[in-house]
Amino acid sequence: MITAPGWVNIDASWNAWLAKHPWVRSVLSALRVVPPSKLDIPWSPDLMIHDVRKPLPFADNFMTAVYASHLLEHLYLDETHRLLGECLRVLQPGGVLRVVVPDLQAIVREYLGEGPFHSSRCGTSGVTSADRMNQRLLLRTPQTPSGNLLYRIYAAIKDFHSHKWMYDATSLASHLRSAGFVEVHEMALHESCIAGIEEVEDPSRVLNGEGFCVEGVKPQDPA
Repeated sequence: MITAPGWVNIDASWNAWLAKHPWVRSVLSALRVVPPSKLDIPWSPDLMIHDVRKPLPFADNFMTAVYASHLLEHLYLDETHRLLGECLRVLQPGGVLRVVVPDLQAIVREYLGEGPFHSSRCGTSGVTSADRMNQRLLLRTPQTPSGNLLYRIYAAIKDFHSHKWMYDATSLASHLRSAGFVEVHEMALHESCIAGIEEVEDPSRVLNGEGFCVEGVKPQDPA
């Protein structure tokens, strides 16, 4: 979660908020509301807390590039449409939007036994293909919210981390075009029109069927 030079990291997740308030994070960890492992996540001190479902806090034609990794799947589709419109607004003409999301096609192929990462119908650990697909879709947690009041509040807030809408490359590219982007293409890991993309793109979020990348360009004369 460390921001590369020249980039602005925007996040409004529960974990990001706790990073800005370490004493709250420590208390909730001591109460076993937040797993201790969350304490080890490094965050940049210049992290900007902002809910991307609201207008982005930047002027028109301000950014040369926008990068969103494993974000859109956490938004409802209408929220995604609004965010894509905001990305178009803040980008300079010729600016690039790069989006990485979980690969719905890879998840389905794995379930059907057609993907390169599928081992058997029950998998190597005895987990069935259906259960594995549900784990990867992450539409909801498998446990009923329970525990003390603090944990229930935490679970309700944490629901943002569940997935609301999933994409394959064709559907995501279509949404970018509908938002007004041109030259929309699926791209490989670290293949990008954005200089220095390898500084911010985590291979573990793309390789082995974990995700795919799509880029679009703001037209020079947007309609």
